[in-house]
Amino acid sequence: MANANAFDCPLAHAASELAANENLAMMPAGGKRILSLGGLTGRSGSDDRSTLRSRGRRFSELVRIARAHGLLPIGQLDFTRDPATSDLRTRQADSLRLALEDAGGAFVKMGQLLSTRDDLIPHEWQLALSRLQKNVAPAHPDAVEQLLVTELGAPLDEVFASFERTPVAAASIAQVHRAVLHTGETVAVKIQRPGIAGEMRRDVDIALRIAKLVSRASAQVRQLGIEQVAEQYAADLIRQLDFSIEAVNLAGLRAGQARSPRAAELRLPRLYGALSTSRVIVMEFLEGDSLSAVNAGRAEHADLDPAMRAVLIAFIRQTVFDGTYHADLHPGNIMLLADGRPALVDFGSVGRIDSGLRQTVQDLLIAYLQSDTRGIADGMLTLAPLPDDADEQAFRRDMANFVTYQLGPGARIGISTVDTAVAIFTKHGMAVPPEFIAAGRAFAVLEGTLRTLTPEFDVLEEARTLALQQVGDQLTPANVRQLVTREAMSLLPVVRRVPRQIDRIASALATGTLNVNVRLLADRRDRRLLLGVIRQATQTVIGAATAVIALVFFAMKPVENAVLSTAAIGLILSIAAVVLLAASAIDSLITRRRG
Repeated sequence: MANANAFDCPLAHAASELAANENLAMMPAGGKRILSLGGLTGRSGSDDRSTLRSRGRRFSELVRIARAHGLLPIGQLDFTRDPATSDLRTRQADSLRLALEDAGGAFVKMGQLLSTRDDLIPHEWQLALSRLQKNVAPAHPDAVEQLLVTELGAPLDEVFASFERTPVAAASIAQVHRAVLHTGETVAVKIQRPGIAGEMRRDVDIALRIAKLVSRASAQVRQLGIEQVAEQYAADLIRQLDFSIEAVNLAGLRAGQARSPRAAELRLPRLYGALSTSRVIVMEFLEGDSLSAVNAGRAEHADLDPAMRAVLIAFIRQTVFDGTYHADLHPGNIMLLADGRPALVDFGSVGRIDSGLRQTVQDLLIAYLQSDTRGIADGMLTLAPLPDDADEQAFRRDMANFVTYQLGPGARIGISTVDTAVAIFTKHGMAVPPEFIAAGRAFAVLEGTLRTLTPEFDVLEEARTLALQQVGDQLTPANVRQLVTREAMSLLPVVRRVPRQIDRIASALATGTLNVNVRLLADRRDRRLLLGVIRQATQTVIGAATAVIALVFFAMKPVENAVLSTAAIGLILSIAAVVLLAASAIDSLITRRRG
């Protein structure tokens, strides 16, 4: 049980504060001490008494679980990578895994997501958290059946010829049951765990508080940026509660896969949209093992390289050419089928890139394949133009260094790689589209999965080879014909306007009313050049005038009883003239080098 010393721990203190908040339920909505996630969880500062009481009890429960597994005080946890303390980290990581399993809800899901971040946490922690995949007790069968009947609007025997009450897989948000339709097709019925939506929002709120408190209590955790990672994962978890979004995501991925010349290399389950709702999604049932099971030793596969290569090439195609990509390719979301082919599951987190941005991404890919750092910088400037007062050459140097050291031979991609790129953009005042950053983070998650399962797999080199292959696939006669047709259709309105424009110009010439409007200095480099010329000219003129005046003072006869002699004034003016002329010369050299 708790004792007085327990409240030395920030978690226990926070639990006490949450419990105390029960007495604030009647406080006006503007009360400052009522804590909530606002838009993230869908709750406001006017949470009722029962919600506050539930949250306080849950926080106290989590403190008891943490204490029971030896995770308190937080400061004793080892997040270093020191080989000498590896055994300690292994014990602590196993304790955290057990604690998360006891806590359940959002904590299991966030632990699963964190298990892919070996760039963020030590290997011992990553390995223990990876065992959280598919290790959740199923919901009660009666509650599941009641939810299904409510969502489908009919008894189960009217919808399915058979339905297995025992799930084949159970996760923190949903569980999957095998069923057979009256047409004879075997399907996977993914059902949201009854009551999980409210629990997930509550746990997400608490998880963010814990992340903040742990960051305050541990310098190691603060350095890892756990609080920012928790905020990102929390928003994603709330979105995953709506299965209708997942159905749309799966349909988009399947449409892109169908257009691929290598569609057979990767399986995506068929969607049964008529049987899917916001809490139920019905898909084709795929037989196989998840990569998390392979990683944990529960399943054996001789050579994972071909399957991993197929997943990587599919991801490249999805991001660069299709514009719809799976954004959460951790080991639990990739299956290996009986024939050795990979399959993707769980489509709650899918990213999208619009056609304009996708064109720039393709230009960046071609520049990267050619090791063209200037082309990469040009592409980034297309994505996010520099502010007028920024130093373009400095940005290009930073990008060249980034490509050389972060994306060069032997480099390892991680979330830190994306963070480094973001830091460069921020340094130069650039606003990069968030869709581009999200795609980079998704690639980092996949790279972490590949590195965990096949340590010798050179992701960057493989990606370069496979990207070249994808570019070649796009040059088939059918794709070229489609591209020409699309471009011709975009030019058609312009071509149709040409006769009218020519007629208007001819009429204006005939009547003498033709005007040509030219916007001078529209390019910031032109403006910078003109300002530099004006500045240098001004400095030169003033410097020359000062020199002339100095010569005049040197030629004058001395003035008696003057504070400064004419020679002294001439010397001061001479020094000022030299400084002005030197500044003008240096400014000219700098402007020429920038141009």
